Amino acid sequence: MEIIKTVDLKKSFTNQTVKTEVLKGINISINKGDFTGIVGPSGSGKTTLLYCLSSLETITAGNVFFMGKDISKYSEIELANLRKYSLGFVFQFYNLIPNLTVYENVLLPKIIANKKEDNIESILETVGMLNYKDYYPNQLSGGMQQRVAIARALVNEPTIIFADEPTGNLDQKNGLEIMKILKKLNKEKDITVILVTHNEDYLEFCNKKIHLIDGRTS
Repeated sequence: MEIIKTVDLKKSFTNQTVKTEVLKGINISINKGDFTGIVGPSGSGKTTLLYCLSSLETITAGNVFFMGKDISKYSEIELANLRKYSLGFVFQFYNLIPNLTVYENVLLPKIIANKKEDNIESILETVGMLNYKDYYPNQLSGGMQQRVAIARALVNEPTIIFADEPTGNLDQKNGLEIMKILKKLNKEKDITVILVTHNEDYLEFCNKKIHLIDGRTS
């Protein structure tokens, strides 16, 4: 089943009088359960594409469809609900709140979504962080913090996880562990994963690859 589709997607940024075209007509299709890797050289538009697919960026032209519906026609409330209930985000920088414990950081999206506090410990166990639930972010390694960030992305049972360079701040060993966790979630929970990475070795985890060069698919 097709979960995301783009039609002639374009994105540009204007700084005073200078217009920079970043995405130049992207046509892709991603099915439910895919593990999709977006790769390309620096400046090719990888992160911009991820942000457009996930509604974090508005597009300049074209269309992005989520489950067959054009998200450019969503109201602000519909977009907010899409992000709260259907999408999970994992970034290069873990963005954990320093004065909250591991448990509290993972709980926060549930509070925002007004959902019951019912699965935090099981999710922490899934990413191997249950024993650290009362720790604070500054007591954890980078790899451990990223595991918590993945747990936070999972807590509202999203349809898709968008991961923007999730291993970018990690060494090879920890980066590989994060990729294994994402693949496990993809296979066992049927979560669609869309990954931006500069490391082409990680494409072995992906069943679909999108290569970007100068804002176009190659």
